[in-house]
Amino acid sequence: MNLANALFDHESIKTTNPKAMELKKVADRLITLAKRKDLHAMRLVFAFLRDKQIVRKLFSDIGDRYSAINGGYTRVVKIGLRKGDSAPMAIIELTQKKEPEKEKDKEKAKAKDAKKAKAAKEKKEPKEKKEKAEKAPAKKKAAKDATEEAKPKRTRKPKAEEKAEEKIEKKVKEKTEEPA
Repeated sequence: MNLANALFDHESIKTTNPKAMELKKVADRLITLAKRKDLHAMRLVFAFLRDKQIVRKLFSDIGDRYSAINGGYTRVVKIGLRKGDSAPMAIIELTQKKEPEKEKDKEKAKAKDAKKAKAAKEKKEPKEKKEKAEKAPAKKKAAKDATEEAKPKRTRKPKAEEKAEEKIEKKVKEKTEEPA
């Protein structure tokens, strides 16, 4: 069960040769059930695997990949002996790889084509863009000058003069308040 879960999750695992040969039988039977896509088959697969995510992946993704072929769903490749105990090792993998990688490559190619088209368009129209860029600041500057001319300019007095005027105003207020 654990090896089958790992195989369907990672789609390629490294294990001993006898385990790989037994797993091949089990995995092929489970993929055949997944191709049926009915509730009974799903329950049989879940009874063996006991993992909802793996069962979903098996029925939605892996079962669809193998719907056109009968058998030969897994491949066992012997890779030699294990260093520690000289056990014969093997890699077991699904024969058909994921399709979405090809779609991602297509999207990357489209993005590159779009960048190339944009670069070519910029080469053709650099003069027009420069002229527009030069005209835009001139228009903004003219508009800013017009608004500044419409506003009355305020002149600010030095701080010393302002303080002196405040003192005089205070004294005047004090004198006016005393006679009352």
